[in-house]
Amino acid sequence: MSPTESLYKSLEAAYDHFNTELFNGKLPEVIFTVQRQNGLLGYFAPERWASTKGTKCHEIAINPSHIGSSRVVEVLQTLVHEMVHCWQHCFGKPGRNCYHNKEWAHKMLDIGLQPTSTGHPGGAITGQHMCDLPIEGGLFLDSCNRLIQKSFEIPWIDRLALSKEFTDHLGINVEKLIDTYESPNAEQQMFSAPDSVSVSTTLSKLEDSNSPTLGISSNSFLNMTYADLMPEDAFIAKPVSKKTKHTYICPSCQNKLWGKPDMNVLCGDCGVRFQ
Repeated sequence: MSPTESLYKSLEAAYDHFNTELFNGKLPEVIFTVQRQNGLLGYFAPERWASTKGTKCHEIAINPSHIGSSRVVEVLQTLVHEMVHCWQHCFGKPGRNCYHNKEWAHKMLDIGLQPTSTGHPGGAITGQHMCDLPIEGGLFLDSCNRLIQKSFEIPWIDRLALSKEFTDHLGINVEKLIDTYESPNAEQQMFSAPDSVSVSTTLSKLEDSNSPTLGISSNSFLNMTYADLMPEDAFIAKPVSKKTKHTYICPSCQNKLWGKPDMNVLCGDCGVRFQ
């Protein structure tokens, strides 16, 4: 099986599983795409595709840039979140301009996901931009555990997946890694997570002889990131754009100008050096 086929088959397998268990098998087939878009974990696009025979098909997109630094359960949350949009398009009344309305929120609650506008407990359950949290003992988490027990995995992970916030959390110096990434042997230069999240350490702590997945209980597996599950040299540092302009302010009149670093400029009005 090719890498492309195995990646998309894993998404289809998860979709089919949740469709059966959370939506009574009522959702139609969709076309999956892998899209890198800033600020988006995924999206649902109704009837975005059409066949040469005129048949229309919905699209669900997953952003691979977030998968590596997300917990397994969060990746599955993104998929099911978009599946609820698909359900609402087919059987309900979606909000205007992608607004997450009460009908969407109640369906999320029904299947075991708590909508929240803040990403934390207590947030509003409706809004333009929404997050969600798994409900303990809810249908979603139970279904996730059964999916993992089928040896489900996403077999290919974007190696540029780690965000700056995530590398900061791990104590990785991104600025130091930029030069490494841009070196002539960039493809050979990789960074490793600290020992505290190394694969061998994590697996030994979570080892369970009765587990169906790599000796890890399904619940523990769901709460691990792919950085935990993959070899330590799997990820490469994402280049960060270097700042080329500096903001200078006159301390007297507060006028501003922008220019290259280390400029020596006087304010024509005040005769004071810009800082």
